[in-house]
This record gives sequence, C-alpha cells and structure tokens, in this order.
Amino acid sequence: MTFAIAQAIEWFGNLFFALIIARALMSWLPASREGGLLGGIFYFLAIVTEPFVSPVRRLLNRSPLGGGGMMIDFAPMITLILMRLITLNLAAFIRTM
Repeated sequence: MTFAIAQAIEWFGNLFFALIIARALMSWLPASREGGLLGGIFYFLAIVTEPFVSPVRRLLNRSPLGGGGMMIDFAPMITLILMRLITLNLAAFIRTM
C-alpha cells in the first residue's frame, strides 16, 4: 500500500513538472497570449500551475535578488526544483514506512 502511495506522489509530481515546463515554454510564444487554441491551452496551464508558482514569485519579489522588475521570471525554475525535492523526499519517506 505504501509503495502505491509513493508511486502516486511521484506520478503527480512528474505531471506538475511537465505542466510547469509547458507553461514556461508557451510563455515565449506571442500567440499563446491571444485567443484560439494556444491561448486556451496557456490559460489552462496558468490556472493549474499558478497556485504553485505564485508563492515563489512573491518571495522572489521581496528578496534583494528579485525585487524591482526582473526581465526573466525565475519563479517556474525555482518551483520545479522545490517540487522535485519535496516529491522525491516525500515518496522516499513513505516507502520507508
């Protein structure tokens, strides 16, 4: 049972990893900001991933490194690293139970 829970945690972690990567890549496309299919996909990705990315973005804006309008948004990259660390450590902890 614990193996299945750990595997589900890893699966959801990988899913959100892919969604955040897709959102970051689509943010470079100008057509993703407009309507149409790409706009709908980007809107979906933004709604799903924003609850995870926005707290990191707020922390970066308060820090001396990120405050004041950076040209590059590092929040998705830091979110990916944090989510990967949490997912792998949580799954490993559950497997040892």
